[in-house]
Amino acid sequence: MKKIKYISIALLLAMMACTGGNTNQEGASATSPQVLPVEEYAKAYQADSTAILIDVRTPEEYAEGHIEGAMLLNVKDEANFIKGIEALPSDLTFYIYCRSGRRSQTASKLMTERGLKVIDLKGGYNAWKAEK
Repeated sequence: MKKIKYISIALLLAMMACTGGNTNQEGASATSPQVLPVEEYAKAYQADSTAILIDVRTPEEYAEGHIEGAMLLNVKDEANFIKGIEALPSDLTFYIYCRSGRRSQTASKLMTERGLKVIDLKGGYNAWKAEK
């Protein structure tokens, strides 16, 4: 079931990048992002039926290694990142990470401002690799 969600979200992001449209509701209330250590993050992600995993690093970093099942939405490419997150449905939970946690803080802020529920990985991919 998660594979179907990944494919659906990936297709939605690709379509939105091409059209520049916005499917997110305006005026949605922001929530505070949670920041979880590796084990809690992994358990929460596995148990969450609404979970979508997003890597906010660069394509080069993603190609060097990423968490299995993560899709790429590069926060450094701000215009496309904003288009991408505006296309995301607000009824899902987005588990995000970057290399060390700094860029994912920026991504979390942008996403929660648009009413998305975000769970951030404390220590980023570096912490994930060290513990997994």
